[in-house]
Amino acid sequence: MSLDLNVFVKQVDDSIIPKWMERMNQFDMECEIHPDFSFDDHSGFLPFRIKFKNTENEEFKDKEFISGFEFYKDEFDLQKELDSIQPKKTLIQRLLNKPTEKVEYVNTEIDSKLADCKLVLTFNWGSQNSLELRMSSLSSAIISELTDGVCCYPADDIWYDNKTIVEDAYKELKEYENSLQPTDWKMNEFEGWND
Repeated sequence: MSLDLNVFVKQVDDSIIPKWMERMNQFDMECEIHPDFSFDDHSGFLPFRIKFKNTENEEFKDKEFISGFEFYKDEFDLQKELDSIQPKKTLIQRLLNKPTEKVEYVNTEIDSKLADCKLVLTFNWGSQNSLELRMSSLSSAIISELTDGVCCYPADDIWYDNKTIVEDAYKELKEYENSLQPTDWKMNEFEGWND
């Protein structure tokens, strides 16, 4: 099983990576992104080295883990998206010269924010590693916050409010992690960056 989180942004570049990592490390962990990562050319699995701070799980203490998510960056054009979902006029509507119904991608408020966005960042996570949800949800929320982007969970058509997005993401992932029994955790120990 895998799911996506999408972040629509005007632009993004590597200058935000230090702020992104600084913010990630405020959430009970020390993490480091793969040293070769760049928004310019990365596509596919994006690994992180993770060490927990203040963990109650004895098996996590003094260990480093590797996890991440699939990351993709694609062009986005709201007008093209609207054109693709615009219903075609019927013959009768054309004959009667009826005005075209205005369609919305999401709603008026969100569409006004998406109008300036030129890129969509996809954070795809799966259940094969228990830390993928943590890394993808915090990363997408933080990048949305840092870029003044628009974040959504398309599977349930949920669009997030940037005012509380990072704290809400952390709260949700903690609920998930707290629901796991010690034997439910699927983790991979960090053994160095595999290039």
